[in-house]
Amino acid sequence: MQTTFGAWMPDAAHLEEDRYWLLEHFSGRVIAEYPNISSYPKNSVKITDLKKFYQGCGHVIYNGSLYFHNGGTNKLLKYNLETRRTSTLIIENTRFRNRSYVFLNSKTYFKFALDENGLWVIAASDTDDTLVVVKLNHEPFSVTSIIDTGYPKTKAGNGFIAYGILYITDSKDKKITYAFDLEKGISLVVSCALRSANGILAMLTYYPQKQVLYMWDNRSVKMCKVNFTFLKKEWQFL
Repeated sequence: MQTTFGAWMPDAAHLEEDRYWLLEHFSGRVIAEYPNISSYPKNSVKITDLKKFYQGCGHVIYNGSLYFHNGGTNKLLKYNLETRRTSTLIIENTRFRNRSYVFLNSKTYFKFALDENGLWVIAASDTDDTLVVVKLNHEPFSVTSIIDTGYPKTKAGNGFIAYGILYITDSKDKKITYAFDLEKGISLVVSCALRSANGILAMLTYYPQKQVLYMWDNRSVKMCKVNFTFLKKEWQFL
């Protein structure tokens, strides 16, 4: 890839399709659509101006809409890629400017996540700088619940959600070192190597239909298959 930061993604509701979307850098207002990932960078099908600036690398596409953070604000936007209509959701009491990122390595204030239970967003509390997780409805675009994990954002590199459990990497994004059960409200013991390389991991997103992690790692896009086992009431990576 041409940039250190960015995000690439399929439509999480239609993983059977070959189409991919690309948002380069951690700030911009353009999204590019490609017939498949191998066609990058020459054969984009469509370039769309979002009319609003995104911030960070924590975007997702679900059921034809791009979900992203409107830079400089505490607003989350749902942008329909066909109709180009936008829905707005304000998330109060969270960090959204002055470089108080929830995930510093990817310059992200709001990290969208998808799992078997639906759509979430990970943010940082503006009172104590701990990670909060917001459960979202996609239709209508609204907040279902807010969960404070109590985990300091300064220890977090990146994160994703799978089976209702938040997984957080260390500050160098080399290991998964923390997990939090969002249903039970308890921390879990977890330790799992994620990558050996140094450099910037800009994107880390889980796609439940195929149990795959999508990554933007050191200017390369990668997919990583994840296998889960349920043992002694704890999820572990194999």
